[in-house]
Order: sequence, then structure tokens, then C-alpha cells
Amino acid sequence: MAKSKKKSVAKKTQVAAKKPVSKTRPVAKAKKKPLAKAKPVATKKPVAKAKKKAVTKKEPLAKTKPVAKAKPVAKAKPIAKAKPIAKAKSVAKGTLVSKESATKTKPVAKAKPIANGTLVSKEPATTKQPVAKSAAIAVDARESLTNRAEWRTALRSAVEATGPDFAAYLRGLGATGWEHADNAELAGLEAWGTDLAKRDRMAGIAALVRTAQHGFPQVLEAGGIGLDGMGFKASEPSMDGAPVETQIALAAAWLDAPDAKHTAAVAAGNDPSRQLQIWDDDLRPSEDNAHWWYSDVGQCCGHAITRTKGDPAKHSYYDWPSEACVGRGLVLAVRGLCTEGADLGSILRDVRGALVA
Repeated sequence: MAKSKKKSVAKKTQVAAKKPVSKTRPVAKAKKKPLAKAKPVATKKPVAKAKKKAVTKKEPLAKTKPVAKAKPVAKAKPIAKAKPIAKAKSVAKGTLVSKESATKTKPVAKAKPIANGTLVSKEPATTKQPVAKSAAIAVDARESLTNRAEWRTALRSAVEATGPDFAAYLRGLGATGWEHADNAELAGLEAWGTDLAKRDRMAGIAALVRTAQHGFPQVLEAGGIGLDGMGFKASEPSMDGAPVETQIALAAAWLDAPDAKHTAAVAAGNDPSRQLQIWDDDLRPSEDNAHWWYSDVGQCCGHAITRTKGDPAKHSYYDWPSEACVGRGLVLAVRGLCTEGADLGSILRDVRGALVA
């Protein structure tokens, strides 16, 4: 029995020993397969193919080297052809002429080289250009001989010739007959302005424009918010030509450059077809609203510039000659400052100061 038990135990142990051996072998096989499958990791060599793409295809970037073809900029070297400046050296035969020396030796050039006829530089040519520019800014055939740099001097001389008491001088001049210059000083002011514009158109227009510039800020202050939206301020739109402030500014710009461009700007700022003027019965201001006289001051400035002839007996600046626009515009500019209780003598003294400033 004991032997049979041992045999059975031995058999069981043999069986038990065999079973684990047989079971572990398949595990070994399982391990081999994954390892074999893991080898495809070596197939990552296609990464090498990516290297080929990166290397070979990026080379076309080298094709962008046609930027080097932009070297035709080197064709801009024809600037070097500007070296014909060196021809100026050839003109100066036997003399050393450089860009710097040409400028530094100007005094010497005036002594010897000009006498020899050998010194030729750019700068003498350029110094002649300002002469051409001043000629280009010459006033047109309608203007007086007073040029844009001289009207200030001419105006100052004309005002100083009236003496220290401008109001007293004007009272002694008499009247031209315009009904809206309704006292001795205003009648004399119209006569003085008209005569000045006849003698020197630029100086006459300057007298009107400078008086308007002097009075306009006072008018804005006197009118206050009542002038908002009424065509006075340059910052606001206007249906009747440019605003008064703009018209005066355009006339002032013309004084300093009385060329075709500025004349056209003045003309564009004028209202060409007003049915009524401020002195008409329906619009004429009272003393407590005197600032409204400036409604037509800008128009007088503009038409003094654009009108060349006309009839002073007509009703408005649409038909007056330039000098009538000046004389009567001055009356409007001063009447606009004559608020109730104001002293006309003081107003005219301040106007005189503005004209000679």
C-alpha cells in the first residue's frame, strides 16, 4: 500500500512537473512573436525617406536665390552716370574742382576763375532758381506793381500819412455818396479806402482784409451763441458760399500769394447769388445787433479780389469795381464794431493800430 501510494504520489508529481513545463513553453513562444513583431520598429527607416524630402525639396529654397537677380538694382548704378558732374571738372581745365571745394572756394571763384571763364559749378545755377520762383509768383496783369512783399510797407505808409488821429483825418475827407456810410467818419473811411485801392490795389485790399481780421474776433464775442450755425464760423457748414471766417482767411492767403491758385480759392469761397445784402431794408442791423454787418464783410473781401471793373452806382459787390468793394467793405467792417454806446473814435484808433502793425 505504501509503495502504491508512493507510486501514485510519484506519478502526481511527475504529472505536476510535466504540466508546468508544457505551459511555460507556450509563454516562450508568445514572447518570441511580440519580439518578432517589435522588429518592424526597424521599419521606421521610412523616416530616412522623410530626410530625403527635407533635404532634396528644401533645396528649391536655394532657387529663391533669384533674389540675387534683384542685382539688376546694380543697374541703378546709372546713378554713377550722374558723374557727368565730373564734366564740370573738365570745364575747369587745369583746375581742381570738387564738390566740397566748389562750395568752399566761392569767394576765390568770384576773383580769378570767373575772369578766366573756367569756374562752372552747380550752385551759381541754383542761385538763379529763386529768381525764377519769384517771377513765377508774380501777380497777374490786373494787379498793381506792388508785389506781395511790399503791400505791408505800402499800407503802413498810407495809414501813417493820415496822421496820428485817424478819425479826425477821415472826417475831413467828405463823402462819395454811398448812403450806408452814414456819418462823417464812415463816409471818409469809404473815400479813403476807395482812393487807396485805385492807387494801389494790393494795399487797398490789404486794408480791408486786415480790418476784417481785427474785427472778426470781436464780432464773434459780441454775437455769442446767436451766431452759431449762421455762416460765420469756419468750423461750421455754410449754404451761402464759405463762412465769413473762411472768406477772410482765403483773402489773407491771397495777399501773400496772389497767384491763380489762390485767386481760384477766393472765387470758390464767394457766394455768387445772394438775393439780399446786409444793408437792405429787410436785413439792416440795429446798433444792438451791429455784429450782423459782418455777414457781407467776407463777400466784400472776396469780390475786391475777383472783380476787375463795374459800376459803383449799382446795388452790391456783384456789380461794383474792386475799389468800391474795398471802400464799402471797410464801412461794413467798422459798422460791425459800432455796438450801442461804442465810441467810433476809439474803434478807428484801434483799426489804425491794426493796419500799421
